[in-house]
Amino acid sequence: MRFLAIDPGGRRFGVARGDDDTGFATPLEVVEYRTLRAAATTIAEKAKSVGAAGVVIGLPTNADGEETDACARSRALAREIEAHGITTHFQPEYLSTNEARRRARQAGRRKGQPVDDLAAQVILEEYFSSL
Repeated sequence: MRFLAIDPGGRRFGVARGDDDTGFATPLEVVEYRTLRAAATTIAEKAKSVGAAGVVIGLPTNADGEETDACARSRALAREIEAHGITTHFQPEYLSTNEARRRARQAGRRKGQPVDDLAAQVILEEYFSSL
């Protein structure tokens, strides 16, 4: 099945897509947003356009697995996406942005470019490995 993954941030979110049959995930884009409702609408449209069975949302945790304050944003985003009839799943994430920065360097991205799409890719790969 196809899935969309989201790395939610305060001003923008990263998007990746992948297939759990192959376990392969591809970064798609970084999208800026003003409200969670607008972000959810954009995400729901993207999920429908790629035929995603669901959306995997990063749940930022501490090193010990405890939820951070940012988890409230992920949970609120999930509620908004589900209002569009899209199934959501959470993937605990810790240091996904660090891994995304490493991948960006390897790919030759300029320093300072957003890596949210690569972080979404990491989140989706971790979700697939947990299945």
